[in-house]
Amino acid sequence: MPQSSAEKRDRFKRMFPPRVEKLVKQFALLENCTSKKDYEWTEDTVKRAWIEIAKSLRTTAKAYDLDLEISLNGDEIQFLDTSEPLF
Repeated sequence: MPQSSAEKRDRFKRMFPPRVEKLVKQFALLENCTSKKDYEWTEDTVKRAWIEIAKSLRTTAKAYDLDLEISLNGDEIQFLDTSEPLF
């Protein structure tokens, strides 16, 4: 039996906020890795990782009919090459 609009809205309200909250928490955990005292990382590795994250954000926003413009140090991310493996 097809779902009604009300059922679809209710399902979205139930599913979407917890998933967004989970993403926000994951970004907070990712931020914990910025401590140079505890971790060693290169600017290139971090930059490329953020480009991949930004591209995923753009793709997901596009699925919601939103245009998300993201730049990294003044360069738009869609023009940055990440063809080589990140790690």
